Amino acid sequence: MNLDHIKLFTLVVQQGSLSAASVKSGVAVATLSRKISELEQSLGVQLLERSTQGVKPTLIGLQLSEQAALSLETLSDLAHRIKGNQAELKGRLRLSMPESFEPWWQLQQDFAERYPDIDVHLLASDRKLDLLADGIDVAVRVGDLQTDSFIAKKLFDIRLQLVASPEFVQRYGTPTTPADLSRFRCNAWAADNSQDIIWQLGTKPQRIRPHFASNDYKILRDWLLRHPVICDLPDFMAKPLIAEGKLVEILPDYPFPSRPAHLLYPSHRHPSSIVRAYVDFCLKWVGDRENAV
Repeated sequence: MNLDHIKLFTLVVQQGSLSAASVKSGVAVATLSRKISELEQSLGVQLLERSTQGVKPTLIGLQLSEQAALSLETLSDLAHRIKGNQAELKGRLRLSMPESFEPWWQLQQDFAERYPDIDVHLLASDRKLDLLADGIDVAVRVGDLQTDSFIAKKLFDIRLQLVASPEFVQRYGTPTTPADLSRFRCNAWAADNSQDIIWQLGTKPQRIRPHFASNDYKILRDWLLRHPVICDLPDFMAKPLIAEGKLVEILPDYPFPSRPAHLLYPSHRHPSSIVRAYVDFCLKWVGDRENAV
């Protein structure tokens, strides 16, 4: 079986006719027809139905062309990588990630510098967008995944932390158990307008009636730095402020469960070279920082 014959056959199916494939490839129509006939003979099956109106693939021909197109693209991308030409990638990349995912902004800048010919459109929203309907190439999702329609690559784990300002601790003290939180003013992240929030602290859930709730961690962080409250923040926000002495961790012996952060992209279509380059870049970027700790 000749790989060049398969390439030409796939091109004929994609172009819809021998003449169009001839123009695209620069191969004469008669030569195209002969090479496809040779391919059919080598496989022992009919790949094209021929008539006075033109040609169209048989069912097995269509299956072969679809699989061949994917394989040829994979081989092309592999050759591209081996040649070290990734810097020449050009095109557009649409991304989606939580608005409060601030540590990720540096990665986007690094990626843009590494691939200056890729135009990046970043949709920052704590609302989960529909990847297919909104045309998203890659998304960051936090939490357990509930779908098999996407390929997921784990980045790292995120854990919420209860924190308060040192002034709050000095003035009001700290709770010693989750049940004590009912005696303190608390703010909380909330996806909707529910009056009560459940914090999973340690092994038992704790019901909280927040004084102020928001679905934006940046707002909660800014409020926390200005007002005497206890609040939950993701560790990537809380840890730098704890290290700077601006916040103090509350109830460290009763930790929230960790939640995984994944890169997500549709599984129904073959990922482009740009998507693969972005996924590889993200995984290496995260790995380099974990190894540096």
